Amino acid sequence: MSLLKLRNISKMFYGVQVLHEINLELRAGEVHALVGENGAGKSTLVNIVAGVHELTSGEIYVDNRKVHIKSPYHAKKLGISIVYQEPCLIPDMTIAENIFIGAQPSFLGIFSNYMNMKKKSRELLKSLGSHLHPAALVRYLSPADRYLVAIAQAVAHKPKILIMDEPGDYLNDHERSHLFRLIKSLKEQGIAILYITHRLKEIADLCDRITVLRDGRHVITCKVNGLSERDMVRLMLGRELHTLFPPVNEVLGKELLRIERLSKEPWFHHVSFKLHEGEILGLTGLAGSGQTELASTIFGETKKDFGVIYCKNIEFDAANPHQAVKKHFGYVHENRIESGLLMDMSVSSNLSISSWNRLSRRHFMYKDDERDLAIDKVMELDIKIHHVDQEVKYLSGGNQQKVMLGRWLAADSEIYLLDEPTRGMDMGSKAELYVLIHELVKKGKGVVLISSDLQELLGLCTRILVMHHGKVAGELPRHEATEEKILNLMQ
Repeated sequence: MSLLKLRNISKMFYGVQVLHEINLELRAGEVHALVGENGAGKSTLVNIVAGVHELTSGEIYVDNRKVHIKSPYHAKKLGISIVYQEPCLIPDMTIAENIFIGAQPSFLGIFSNYMNMKKKSRELLKSLGSHLHPAALVRYLSPADRYLVAIAQAVAHKPKILIMDEPGDYLNDHERSHLFRLIKSLKEQGIAILYITHRLKEIADLCDRITVLRDGRHVITCKVNGLSERDMVRLMLGRELHTLFPPVNEVLGKELLRIERLSKEPWFHHVSFKLHEGEILGLTGLAGSGQTELASTIFGETKKDFGVIYCKNIEFDAANPHQAVKKHFGYVHENRIESGLLMDMSVSSNLSISSWNRLSRRHFMYKDDERDLAIDKVMELDIKIHHVDQEVKYLSGGNQQKVMLGRWLAADSEIYLLDEPTRGMDMGSKAELYVLIHELVKKGKGVVLISSDLQELLGLCTRILVMHHGKVAGELPRHEATEEKILNLMQ
């Protein structure tokens, strides 16, 4: 039975057509994959179904009834729940309050039943393999935990149609396995699930059918059975992708960065390592092992407790990020929205903001210089935009990530701290970024790559450090590193 039908959906923004007559059908008890390159139109299509954007033309049917979805509230009333790639939660409310916002269990139909709300929240979180306390404030949660809360929130509204945007990106293997069990359980209940992902391995295990978009157009809808990952990539890109990882640079230069017994309670303790010119140093661990906080401390966002940082053999203690930038550090944040990008500013401003000292003349930055720099980085990174004055908040997640990296390329950084840099990127964009990182280290730059993607670490890194409970549990040279060895050190 069809629960959702999209017929000839088209959308224009400011005279630019971004969706061209898209057709899609979601059936009861089906997990339907929606894939495509960054900027292919997936998020725009989802936002139309969510009532965030109005369609320019086309028709939407829910339960075989033609509807005009006026708002996100209207979408919820129609039984549509959406888990966005960047969860929309209220930081100063508790987990339980966020999960049941707008649908609080009540006593006598009047008073909110907070005890019941906490109990149901705990049950939902447990089904996702999480032991978060329902009374904890969302403000203090990691990005992974916030995503779990967003999933619980969507399920709590008992939807007929559930749309999940990159649900596996923030989660570790344990949480992902619980999520997949929950999805299969929802499927058995007859719920239709639209599953947006760049993790193509998940599709074969989880999904029944797949729809591919490219440049805002429908390419194909077919059964997943019999479709290889290579076929999916070819359909997404419109070409074959022969190589994902470039060769690892074996020739290292002088020491760029040395960390000695760096500590910041309670996140990490006595961490030591070196980074050389031409090196990609991998850093990984389970969520909460301290790798993100370590990068934040090196960059001067967080004040260290003790330990020493050396930059080119000179002791360096960044009191703030501005000092780190002056020393040619660049930092791509794990959470690009809260800590990285200026969402209401243009692509041009976001790309040039860390290059002020280099571009300014007599304390003024000329608009033409800023635009030239922005256009250069947009072309180099193949950032899909309508124009450089477009606000960053209107870009897809993968293109926002490219803007973050482009900022530090524009600033001509020498030491790159990249925290989950390919999160939300399609396979083609990842391959392009890997080549770009390879070109950087060939020029003598140094990269600390924080990633939960083990294949990414094994394919790119000279060495891999594994963190466990805030300490370096071990170091693996490239020729000795395997997934099994990394996982053993994580435990």
